[in-house]
Amino acid sequence: MAPNMWEQTEEMAKKHDADSSTWLKLANDEDKAVVVFLGEPYPREVSFVDGKYVPFDDAVKAAGHKGSLRVAYNVAVYETGDVRVLEQGVMFFKDLVRVREKYGLEKWAFEVQRHGAAKDPKTTYSILPERQLSAEERKDFETLVLLDLPKLYAGEAEAQPAVEAVPEGPIDPKLATAIVTQLKAMPRQAVDRFLEQFSIKRIKDLPAAQWERAKAFVESLVAEFDAPATTAAEVDPFA
Repeated sequence: MAPNMWEQTEEMAKKHDADSSTWLKLANDEDKAVVVFLGEPYPREVSFVDGKYVPFDDAVKAAGHKGSLRVAYNVAVYETGDVRVLEQGVMFFKDLVRVREKYGLEKWAFEVQRHGAAKDPKTTYSILPERQLSAEERKDFETLVLLDLPKLYAGEAEAQPAVEAVPEGPIDPKLATAIVTQLKAMPRQAVDRFLEQFSIKRIKDLPAAQWERAKAFVESLVAEFDAPATTAAEVDPFA
């Protein structure tokens, strides 16, 4: 059977879009890339407001929004040498610090893989050493021109990763269950703060449009309550 040229062209368009992007995108479950970390991390304290990340300043704080940490990295795609921006949260940074201490980021190419479907708040990313770099490879990667991350975030808003549209109405039950699972592992104090932040009494009442903001907020709670302990409650907010 002759190849479907519509399908072939669509795949070529996807590849062209990925190759020309400033961002390293791992959009779907099991997506992965082998990269070399370059330069220094660029941390930003942000808040998720109206479908996008904005700097967490006094005005945003006064409006009742909470901050979370996002960290950007210059990475080189191992196979092509193309420099991309990889942005992740605080949990990824903690994992990367451990990897750096054990292996040394400048000595290895690492496989970064996504575990979780699009919009899944329980999505995680693994970092595994893929191959040790030769002296010649290390020299080649060290000569690559890095992207100016502060300038990129400050002056190129159009280069920000696109935020997926979300449906109206309450959050999907599967997403609500994922948030419940994370919050149940924390003290009641964290649960109360989540409910107060989104002006709800039950997790399943969270508006679907707030899921990205909720994901970022839960991530900040996880970072704060690093050694969680559950407590009893008279009213079950997870019901």
